[in-house]
Amino acid sequence: MSSPSAPPRWLMLVLMGCLSFLLVFFLSRSDLAGSPAEAAIASPTATPVPTSFPEPVPLPTPAPTPEPTPEPDWSQPVPEGEAANQEEWFSDAVFIGDSRTDGLKLYSGITSKAAFLDHTGLTVYDVLNEKEVIRSGGEKLSVLGALALGAYGKVYISLGINELGYYDPQGFSEAYGQIIDAIRACQPEARLYIQSILPVNSAKCKANDVPYYVTNEGVSSYNSILPALCEEKKVFLLDIPAELRDESGESPDQLSADGVHFKKAGYGLWLEYLTTHTGQ
Repeated sequence: MSSPSAPPRWLMLVLMGCLSFLLVFFLSRSDLAGSPAEAAIASPTATPVPTSFPEPVPLPTPAPTPEPTPEPDWSQPVPEGEAANQEEWFSDAVFIGDSRTDGLKLYSGITSKAAFLDHTGLTVYDVLNEKEVIRSGGEKLSVLGALALGAYGKVYISLGINELGYYDPQGFSEAYGQIIDAIRACQPEARLYIQSILPVNSAKCKANDVPYYVTNEGVSSYNSILPALCEEKKVFLLDIPAELRDESGESPDQLSADGVHFKKAGYGLWLEYLTTHTGQ
């Protein structure tokens, strides 16, 4: 039996050429696709984690809640404070009172545009009963009627010396309280000041035939009801200026004109007291 003959040489060369072609073809495909590791490297790079952070914006410190202004002790006289500018302070003020208030207007040196509703002998009962005693534009008006014609920021009231003859502090207080209510209804934005009755000079009162009932004992009894009245109505109480009362409670001789009214210097001291006792 004869052995199989070897394939022709040319056939072997063709087969080897085909194998070489296939090897080259698959190697080129592998280079185009890349390896898995290379594919991972070619993928988009992940965002790096920051190593520092921005400073936090501080929150604004909340403003402290203001403490409410304590209510005054209305039963106590207004304490002394820094002197107010007279021109500014009294420019929207009105003064209600008797002949002593008229003296304040004429002789104290007050230079502001303050209004004065005063009448000699004026009492709380005249005001309450709307007695027409204030001259305005050729006619007479009551104090409350004249008060209603303007708008005021401050109302100063000084009454009581002419009421001493009634010997009725309680009745005086009740009438005064009704006047305060009427003024507040008329001037709701105004600060109300009740002034203590100023003392008299007993010797000069006697020398000038001032009615017998005008005494410092009477003044004190009427003044004693004012703290409770001011506390009830919530109005400012003004005390007697220290310079207008000596150690015995009398109006100083050198400042008193006729026992009841003052000399110019006395009215000046009264005005000075008002500018330094505003309750501000």
